[in-house]
Amino acid sequence: MFSQKKSTKPEAVALKPAAPSIISSDISINGNLNSGGDIQVDGTVEGDIVSKKLTVSSSGVVRGAIEAETVVIAGSVTGQIKARHVTLIKTARVIADVVQERLSIEPGAFFEGNCRHFPPEGEKKVLSRLEPIKPAVRREGEPLIATAESVT
Repeated sequence: MFSQKKSTKPEAVALKPAAPSIISSDISINGNLNSGGDIQVDGTVEGDIVSKKLTVSSSGVVRGAIEAETVVIAGSVTGQIKARHVTLIKTARVIADVVQERLSIEPGAFFEGNCRHFPPEGEKKVLSRLEPIKPAVRREGEPLIATAESVT
């Protein structure tokens, strides 16, 4: 009397996170790396790296641009870094321009370069819609304090 319809849609299978791709300490790569997952560099990479998370161990060397969600550096990086979260461990040696949302530098880490903050995606839209504040006009004899009425 009551029949149950069986769904023809395959059920979603939970995927285990993949193990990070490891560039061993005895490997030297001359070229770009691109991964949707995690990469750990223990060896040397001369080229650009794009990944979800990049870890450069204390024996790791990267010469090139890095773009990732999270970057943890304990080794040497020369180039550019663009990531949401960048952490420089005390053994890190970084000569790079860094564009980041959050930067952590442990005491003892070496960092030389420019550092620029970029806001999260949601904040970018809000900031672009804000109108610039009009400067207060000071009349002769008035105090140099801006009030809500003077900014209109």
